[in-house]
Amino acid sequence: MKTIRYSLLAMMFCGLQGCVDLDTAPYNQVASNNMWSNSSLTNQGVAGVYAKMRDWGVYSTSYSYNVVPFECLGMTGEAYRSIPYTSGTAGSDNGFFSTMWKNLYEGIHRANDAISNLDEVGKGGVDEETRLRLLSECKFMRAYYYMRLNELYGRYGLGVPVYTEPLASVEDCTKGQSPESEVWNLIVQDLTDCINEPNFPNRYQEKGRACKGAAYALRGRAYLMQGARYNYNNAIGKVENTTIDANLLRQAVADFEKVKECGFDLFQGGYKALFTEANEDCVEMIFSLQNISKPGYGSAMQKYCGTRSMIDHENSTGFSYYAPSAALVDLYEYKDGTPFDWNDIIPGYFDVPAIDRLVYFLRNTIVDGKEVSTNIKNAIQNKLKGKSIADQYLPAGNEERLKKAWENRDPRLNYNIILPYGEVYLGGDADMYKVGNTTPVPYVFRWPVKQSSHSVKAQESDDWGVHGIYDLKQDGNGEAEFAYRHRKFVMEGYDCEYATANPIDEPILRYAYVLLMWAEALVQLDDLNGAAEKVNLIRGRASVEMPPYTFIDKEDGLNKIRNESRRELVNESVNFYEELRWGTLRETKYSTYMGYAPCAHTCNGIQSSGNGGVKWSESNDYSIFPVPSSEIEKNPNLKKTPGWLY
Repeated sequence: MKTIRYSLLAMMFCGLQGCVDLDTAPYNQVASNNMWSNSSLTNQGVAGVYAKMRDWGVYSTSYSYNVVPFECLGMTGEAYRSIPYTSGTAGSDNGFFSTMWKNLYEGIHRANDAISNLDEVGKGGVDEETRLRLLSECKFMRAYYYMRLNELYGRYGLGVPVYTEPLASVEDCTKGQSPESEVWNLIVQDLTDCINEPNFPNRYQEKGRACKGAAYALRGRAYLMQGARYNYNNAIGKVENTTIDANLLRQAVADFEKVKECGFDLFQGGYKALFTEANEDCVEMIFSLQNISKPGYGSAMQKYCGTRSMIDHENSTGFSYYAPSAALVDLYEYKDGTPFDWNDIIPGYFDVPAIDRLVYFLRNTIVDGKEVSTNIKNAIQNKLKGKSIADQYLPAGNEERLKKAWENRDPRLNYNIILPYGEVYLGGDADMYKVGNTTPVPYVFRWPVKQSSHSVKAQESDDWGVHGIYDLKQDGNGEAEFAYRHRKFVMEGYDCEYATANPIDEPILRYAYVLLMWAEALVQLDDLNGAAEKVNLIRGRASVEMPPYTFIDKEDGLNKIRNESRRELVNESVNFYEELRWGTLRETKYSTYMGYAPCAHTCNGIQSSGNGGVKWSESNDYSIFPVPSSEIEKNPNLKKTPGWLY
């Protein structure tokens, strides 16, 4: 069990309401001017700078219209709920945009307060080596928060307001946007200060803290984002051209090279083992959000992406509020490197209407030569009614036919995703846990099921008759919605003490991500062989061992790098930012993609009151977040975001 490193003081200090409504006397009544008076308070104050990562994106401990996991916003994920942003109804006054803005600026303000108080010799009540290290950590965090603001709200040259000094009062928050380039300059300068500081370690002294390797990785990303600008045109819905600055791309490459020199590399102990508590401080993890198994200090990810078969010590389950997309699953190649094609399994698969394709996903009614329960048979017959391909249902072989789709695929598919009739997921059962039986329960994703959350005892009843390996518990009305489910980051058995406090750290920067960005920079510099080499390090490592790529040309290289990123980094809150940066979000999520209509589940046979689909806004430019209208009202110097209605 990890020790607690974030105190209540650190979580609450210097809070903001909106962009700048300061609370300089938080719940413990320690004012900001006293925060840096001794080593204990100084360390807690710095922890508070890190702590703002918890209140947004995939690092959130809540799921609402205003705070959602970023994974479900990208191509690799789907949301159960109809989020205004993904449904095309969010305007500049939507709380989703103002929440992001507020939390990122609160992180910046905390960093500014820390930097101001640690920027003088002898300040903070700590020795000089510690002061300079903590100062660098806070500059890193300020750069991180500004990078997120600039890539979400400051694109196309607009930029965001820049504050580098603590604010004395709300009246001081009157700045307009600095140009995007100036914000990048600040980010690069802060990270350069970190890199040049001798007391800033190459690798972290404490897990979860920033280090020089992380600064190189983040600065490399800043150079990459400026060096390869994919010029998306919302009027036509695609990238028109790419602006290349070779000098900046070479600087990105140089920084990515330095990350390995700082002591980071690919973890060779197995892809699945990488995302466990035991290996969260391994050589691949450059910078992560630290979690512990304590309410308020752990991740709620598995609650929102785990199934009802995920049980914690309080008998709480997962909610399946977001899931992997069907297109993502199809991106995982065969083991020999050839693309997956449904026609290899079921000829004419996409020629069949989506609602009728559910026939292929139904469970068997005959097992080992014997008919299963009457209720299962009746449930299947109800699904077959009115389907144009009902005659293609195989009572004794439907499951076996579908299993062939998961055979000989990229191993990461099974490591990351719970597949229908695929590998067992070891979960729990509330009734068993109540009587002290903590033996993990084996589940398989079958369909249809009796109801969304039927217990082991209910499944064993005569009217259903499932024994030994049980039906994965799902979510939905009456029975279950049919969608792929996340396996990555979801704990097994009864390892999870609290569903909302998963102790597994969440990677923000890991070496595989660096290699993918490195490869992208090399492709844009026309070094196709060098770029392929970086991607092949990821594909060839232990437990993955996919065949190497060659890149035919720049377009082929970019496509392969992007697909590798989607497969490798699923459920790590990376894909949304990358699709937005590449200008591909609209075509991969909001348009028919890889044969699937937007937000298509595994098959169109769901029973759910959740997501009603996704739609690109017809009135606003969703390729950039708008400066929230509430901030415009408070600060007349802010410019309204072009392409948005106010």
